[in-house]
Amino acid sequence: MKRLLSIVGAAAILLALAGWAAGPDRRREACISVGLCERADLLGAMLVSVQRQQKLLVLTARLVQPVTSERETTLGPITVATTRQTAILPATVTYVVDLSKLTQADLRWDAEAQLLSVRRPPVEPMPASIEWGLAQTYQDNGWQTVLTGVGANLKRDNEAKAPAQFAAQARAKDLLAMADQSADQALETTFRMPLVAAGFPDAKVVISR
Repeated sequence: MKRLLSIVGAAAILLALAGWAAGPDRRREACISVGLCERADLLGAMLVSVQRQQKLLVLTARLVQPVTSERETTLGPITVATTRQTAILPATVTYVVDLSKLTQADLRWDAEAQLLSVRRPPVEPMPASIEWGLAQTYQDNGWQTVLTGVGANLKRDNEAKAPAQFAAQARAKDLLAMADQSADQALETTFRMPLVAAGFPDAKVVISR
């Protein structure tokens, strides 16, 4: 169903943009007929159609994060044992660009040079999808792990820590650089295709941040 909706959406955009080759009146007619925009200018129509894509997925990264917690077992004021548990967790993080944040001020069209300049929103890593079922867990063994609930408590501690640690890992410079490069390429294609369809086959798109 999602694939079908994407095809229908793409067809609607192409139908609207085809009107630009037929003069201003036809442009507005085509644009409004498919519900893409309320204005007849090229940038306005492109902006609306791109904004409607919402979040553009630009990169998917597979991450592995060790998470460690420890707890003390006490008898009154005396610590009689310290137990440590480490979970090796796999997760998937996706990086997106929120196209709904684009505004008219972010687009600049040089008709003479057939150059479209786009200032794009920043790449955003989404919360990690952690695969808890694939965790590899290592824990200190001792009498306290048998007689107390320290193991279950440590598991809960690691589960509470993991999302923040994955969020920090997802913002590593090398991963963000890869996501930025992928976002620039994806957005260049996203804007160039409508320009070609609108009768500008030699148009260039330059993405800035």
